[in-house]
Amino acid sequence: MKYLKKILMILTIAIAFISCNNDDGNDSITPLSIVGNWNLTATLADPGDGSGTFQPASGKSLNFTDQGVVNCNVSFCFGSLTQATSTGTYDVMTTTIDVENCIGTYIFIDADTIEISHLCIEPCGERYVRVN
Repeated sequence: MKYLKKILMILTIAIAFISCNNDDGNDSITPLSIVGNWNLTATLADPGDGSGTFQPASGKSLNFTDQGVVNCNVSFCFGSLTQATSTGTYDVMTTTIDVENCIGTYIFIDADTIEISHLCIEPCGERYVRVN
């Protein structure tokens, strides 16, 4: 019986090591996949009852550089009325964008579409498409 317990313990540990992999992170965002120009196509601003959906939008563009910088032609902050351009940084490892006075901004990328999720009480976000 002790022999069976030892075998079972060794087998459990071996499975744990085999199943854990150091590349389990977000493989969809790489520095090269996000670099370039992106135009806003839709925004989401849920009214508080869960019924919000993305609605067509335009007039905002982002430029991601290969140096980890993101430039926006208007204020990057969601819902801001400021028309001033803004610049920040992005990190593909943490999938975050940091712009002064804007908090909790995350990037999700799928081929030629980016979805940016802002920290809001209700769901809010923006969708962009790559500009060729």
